[in-house]
Amino acid sequence: MLKLCVASDNHGNMSSIEKILCDNPACDYYFHLGDSMAEPELIAPFISVEGNNDYYYDYPRQRIIELMGHRILMIHGDGYTWSFNTFTDKAKKEKADIVLFGHTHMFHDEMHNGIRFINPGSCYHNRDMTAPCYARVYLLDDGTVKCERINL
Repeated sequence: MLKLCVASDNHGNMSSIEKILCDNPACDYYFHLGDSMAEPELIAPFISVEGNNDYYYDYPRQRIIELMGHRILMIHGDGYTWSFNTFTDKAKKEKADIVLFGHTHMFHDEMHNGIRFINPGSCYHNRDMTAPCYARVYLLDDGTVKCERINL
């Protein structure tokens, strides 16, 4: 089993990143889905992609991570109209079975057309007025994926 800590959209609020790291010392990987508004050294050990507010920093627009038989597409999500069709097409083009995305500031976890879509919400401010949050994602030995929302 691998345990992933997935965060997004802290918009410079480093105390949320510090709390996530403090509360999750045993994660195998830490992924940030953009709009950290921080230099890579400040959010380490998070592996990040560029969000629409990260224009001062040199992050890639997307990453493909392969873990335990899964091909994970990390993307912020700006520049796309959020719909299953748009993201499914992008995932299929990248041969990904998991899409981690941010930008909407709302937690989301759903299977669609054989692809798992996970948005950890914002660890700064969610637009649906729920508590700021992030996700723990578990890649299990039998190939299943479990996701839990963690409120800050």
